[in-house]
Amino acid sequence: MKGLLLEMERYGRQQEVPLIRQSEISLLCHIVKQDKPKHILEIGTGIGYSTLLMLLYAAPDAIIDTIEINTERMEKAHFFISRTPYEKQVRFHTGDAFTVLKTLHERWDFVFLDGPKGQYIRQLQLILPYLQKQALIVADNVRYHDMLYIDGTIPHKHRTAVQRIRTFLSYIENETLFSTVFFENGDGMTVSRYKGYHYE
Repeated sequence: MKGLLLEMERYGRQQEVPLIRQSEISLLCHIVKQDKPKHILEIGTGIGYSTLLMLLYAAPDAIIDTIEINTERMEKAHFFISRTPYEKQVRFHTGDAFTVLKTLHERWDFVFLDGPKGQYIRQLQLILPYLQKQALIVADNVRYHDMLYIDGTIPHKHRTAVQRIRTFLSYIENETLFSTVFFENGDGMTVSRYKGYHYE
């Protein structure tokens, strides 16, 4: 499997497809290995690199619903994962995440948010009713290239995204719903344990 992951890394560099940073891989793998989720939702498949990493450490019978809006990237993800024993454990959904999510009615115990950062808050609010109690939500790149910490003026094209990320971070700090830890690895990663609406 290591050879395939290296091949995916080379393809990502050549085609300028963003992959999870090396400094974040060990954290994600540790979390998945520790929690052993069985029902995973991934938003932002890319070429399936993180998908494969999670499958390596999740429960042996884990199922992943993974969503990607870019058709070419999703086709490549399918190509890579079809060369592993995990192909039948992945349900590939091509399209806009909000459109796809409205068609899914699973009960996920693990969520990996790695799509457009400005959409995290809306995506989480949409899937919240479908999360199992004690589900984990991992969100990548929440520092947004350190723009969250800019004291001066944020470039206009990034203002909306930055504001939405701040709203997302404030939301997952709600201790009634979540227990959240912020990690500085890479471009920032949050890990939130969902307590559920009826948490006692």
